[in-house]
Amino acid sequence: MNIIKLIYAPYFLNFKKPFLTSKGKIDKRKGFIINLKNSTGLTGVGDASPFPEFGSESYEQAEEALSNLKLQLKIDLDNIEESISANLFQFNNLPALRHGLEQALLDLISKEKSLPISGLLKRKNRDEINVNGLIDFQSFDETVKAASELKANGFKTIKIKAGRDNFDEDFMCIEALRDAAGDLNIRIDVNGKWNLDQAKRNLKLLEKFNIEYIEQPLSSQLKSEKLINEFIELKKSSSIPIAVDESLRTKNDALNFISNKAADVFILKPMMLGGLIPTLEITDAAYENGLKIVISSSFESAIGRSFAVLAASTVTDETAHGLNTAVYFEKDLIPDHYPVKNGKISI
Repeated sequence: MNIIKLIYAPYFLNFKKPFLTSKGKIDKRKGFIINLKNSTGLTGVGDASPFPEFGSESYEQAEEALSNLKLQLKIDLDNIEESISANLFQFNNLPALRHGLEQALLDLISKEKSLPISGLLKRKNRDEINVNGLIDFQSFDETVKAASELKANGFKTIKIKAGRDNFDEDFMCIEALRDAAGDLNIRIDVNGKWNLDQAKRNLKLLEKFNIEYIEQPLSSQLKSEKLINEFIELKKSSSIPIAVDESLRTKNDALNFISNKAADVFILKPMMLGGLIPTLEITDAAYENGLKIVISSSFESAIGRSFAVLAASTVTDETAHGLNTAVYFEKDLIPDHYPVKNGKISI
């Protein structure tokens, strides 16, 4: 392949209303659309959408790297995954930018070869993906209303954000969600708000609600060894399965958690992990160890979200994935090619 031009442009997406989590308010997302053009005029497109609040590089760091970028790529088309990883190694500490470059590269090669990306990577796809509904910090009444609407719209799994300063408010909303959701699966996402003692106490109180898993109950700011040990200790003390998200920001982070079996469920966000290829490598390692994978969007554009959908389509079981984020934007960059209908995405 012969890339002759790289063009990038910033984008901004406004939320219909602020989305509230233990990390604060999200009311907009911004990133860069990257275009790689070859000598025949074909163009590959990728999305680089930094999310520093959740562990990526900053927008400014990605922009500086893009403005100074001089790509010299030599892609071995017979060994695409390893070749792309080697060519993009210098961007491993800029995961959103690496995601955008990898997506644009794979999109361009796919067009050159007239093959879907899954075919290039020799992966099988599911025809249909289950998707979870999502509820942020809302009042008791708003939580009940949101849960009822998600249930009516065909969602079989609902994830609720927790980690308020007052756990009693979390408990009240989770209890209301369980009552409104009936027998639907419920997931709780704390976004790293609790310390170990708080997590042990709170999970014990939540056990009666038949929770599918608790996501990132512990802070991701701890040093690696201490973090692993605390996840292991919490996992042993709780009957609720433990999921990890923000603590996985590199492939090595994930492999460390996997080798120690420090979590039951691995929440993988391609934008936060540097793209599809590292996400698939982590997925393979998790499967080898009998662990569960859930793929999640990072509130990126429809272009970037399509990569998360592709990653989710390679997951072999029926789990629901965190891909229902398009509904939060006033307007996306392009029409959503993978809309969620009745709690599912059709490929």
